[in-house]
Amino acid sequence: MLRLTLVLAFALGFGGAALPASAASYDGRLTVTVLDEETRQPIAARMELRDNRDRPVRIRAEGAVPHGNYLVFAGQVTLDLRKGFYQFLIEAGPEYQTRPGHFTIERHAEDSTEVALRRHVNMHAEGWWAGDLDVRQKHNVMPLMMRAGGVDLAPIFNRENIRGKCKKEALPTKVPTRSFVSLDYRRGGGLLLLGTGQTIRSYDVCTAAKEDSSLSLLTEARAAGDDIVALTPFAWDLPLWIASGRLSAVQIIHRHALGDSVEDDEGWGRPRDKTFFPGKMGNGRWSEAIYHHLLNCGLRIPPAAGSGSGANANAVGTNRVYVHCEEFSIENWWAGLRAGQVMVTNGPLLRTQVEGQLPGHVFQLQSGRSHEFQIALSLSFYQKAPVEYLEIVKNGQVVHEVRLAELVTQHGKMPPLNFDSSGWFLVRAMTSQTQNYQFATTGPYYVQSGHEPRISRASARFFLSWLDEAAEEFAGNLEVVADVNVARPFWEDLLSRANAD
Repeated sequence: MLRLTLVLAFALGFGGAALPASAASYDGRLTVTVLDEETRQPIAARMELRDNRDRPVRIRAEGAVPHGNYLVFAGQVTLDLRKGFYQFLIEAGPEYQTRPGHFTIERHAEDSTEVALRRHVNMHAEGWWAGDLDVRQKHNVMPLMMRAGGVDLAPIFNRENIRGKCKKEALPTKVPTRSFVSLDYRRGGGLLLLGTGQTIRSYDVCTAAKEDSSLSLLTEARAAGDDIVALTPFAWDLPLWIASGRLSAVQIIHRHALGDSVEDDEGWGRPRDKTFFPGKMGNGRWSEAIYHHLLNCGLRIPPAAGSGSGANANAVGTNRVYVHCEEFSIENWWAGLRAGQVMVTNGPLLRTQVEGQLPGHVFQLQSGRSHEFQIALSLSFYQKAPVEYLEIVKNGQVVHEVRLAELVTQHGKMPPLNFDSSGWFLVRAMTSQTQNYQFATTGPYYVQSGHEPRISRASARFFLSWLDEAAEEFAGNLEVVADVNVARPFWEDLLSRANAD
């Protein structure tokens, strides 16, 4: 089934009741209540205000949390404003419609209004629960920010190591049913160390000096029980982490992907070739290409996502990973992520099943036989991220591109996909956004013929070349060179077992 949302704008004019004489710092007051259109219950939301010159209006309001250009509130907010014309945008995450509109504040005016948001998809009812793994917000505002973005799991920031300099967050001794995250962000790239449960379990990243091995820290954190997620795919040490077998996931949409722009560099990572990955979409395309090289090496590691909210202007949930759980709990969510039952997005909401199976499933194929797969698909999106077309990606290559008009005429039916040997496939939804790489992708499905996954020579050589560049980049650091030498046999073994170009 194909589900679409429509833009619904409205205008409001206010005037009437006189304000108290003490209200000298503003001209008018407006109380806004945001409701679920069906239940008529208040819902947490984010509101962006702009003036008549389209400039952001940043104000404080009782009970609301300012973040970037947004004001986050729990269903109702009272705005004290100077007179004039205002534009607004109200949203409550991608499952609800986004409501733009405008109003005018007159002097000595006070009024109130209700804004009803239509929910166009209920991901929980379908068993999907949203997580944002990279959040730097204060723990006391996190629940509100999560509700306003439709996020079910976002770890509380614990501590970070930025090039050997430590920052710690003062936390309550006990925070129930939440996850905790520490960030190791040194010369090898970024690692998110995620602990769960009643107490803070994430490994103390502050034990590592600026030039210490990230591989050693990863090993110790894993032994302590943490899940480890690569902050970005282009981190210099990614081939080392992969070779260790200790990564839980790789963020393919990360803090470089901003709401309507991009941090257009690879930071402390392997820089992209801008000839092949140009422009504002280049960083995102490079991130995805690296992940596809991992899959082409026969490695079954799930994709993930995080916004970097608090470290940048992203709202909580700007970039997110949905995990399928029959019943939500932190333990079930992480089990689903490890199993690859995921969808990663910074815009559309894309869900698939193939022969009744979720992403992450391994289809066994008898040697010498072929099989045709039919993809069942549901798609929802909101007006900030209109989908242009869908793609079926097989072994890193687009084999089918389907425009929305074609999908409608086919009643949501995707083209069949044939396999006669091992490999992988996924579905991707592409938007019309040009300011950054905005898309959604399912986690991969895997096909295995016989006993061997598909291993590409080109992709194994890609990571061996990466190791060569890393050894040159950090030639003066004997510990890095030693780590590179430890990882090299893993990739050389993959190359020796390669069974595809």
